[in-house]
Amino acid sequence: MNAAPSSPPTPPSAEEILAEAQRRIAERAGTPPPDQPAAPARQPKPPVAPEAQARQLRRANHAVFWLSKHWLALFNGLLALFTALAFLAPVLMYLGDTEAGAFIHHLYDPFCHQYAFRSWFLFGPQATYPTDGTLSPSEMLAAGKFLGSAETGFKTALCQRCIAIYGAMTLAGVLYSLLRRRVTWKPLPLWAYIALGIVPMGLDGGYQWLTYIIHWILPGVVLVAHETTPFWRTLTGGLFGALSAALLYPHAQVFFDETYHTLSERYGWQ
Repeated sequence: MNAAPSSPPTPPSAEEILAEAQRRIAERAGTPPPDQPAAPARQPKPPVAPEAQARQLRRANHAVFWLSKHWLALFNGLLALFTALAFLAPVLMYLGDTEAGAFIHHLYDPFCHQYAFRSWFLFGPQATYPTDGTLSPSEMLAAGKFLGSAETGFKTALCQRCIAIYGAMTLAGVLYSLLRRRVTWKPLPLWAYIALGIVPMGLDGGYQWLTYIIHWILPGVVLVAHETTPFWRTLTGGLFGALSAALLYPHAQVFFDETYHTLSERYGWQ
């Protein structure tokens, strides 16, 4: 018995063909087909009102105006605090607050090597403990970590040269603040800064480090590395710090004076 022939498939209608074509076009273009709602467009942020922009600009300019009036006092205060904290560390340790003293030493790690044989000691039998020989890198690292003891006294958080640098900058800044309105203080010539500020400290500290490096690499060439003295560290560091202030502060004064007058004329501030 023969099976009845199956009926042919119904061809798609024109509407179905059109819908399929639109769907494929939309897929290629990355847009949703017509039967799917498009995602809502992202709304742009409302623009900042001109009044709000003016207030923000005024507040920022007022902060700059304040800095133009008090920049030197701020710089001197920060330098004085930075130098004083280096002496506060051994005072705290002497009084028994070793954690606070060690914390200050830790804060100063990025600024100074703090080698004990190149630092000042307070509350001990000696103010300095210079090395009597060439130290190895591991010994120098240990000397930087040594904070002192009741027998030796307690170490400042900055070495002798760094204390001279920051202390001299502080004193020069105070002197400049007292004389800047009475005396025309011109910037130090660059050649004088290099010759009297950079070169002496570079020779004193640079030669010291050079002999250490040669001794570590070729110990037979340099038997004992050169160690400078507290006097020369203090002298060369003090010259560098004082002359740095003599070079930079007059330039900073011109910049902040111009800023002060510009903002004073614009806003009427005094």
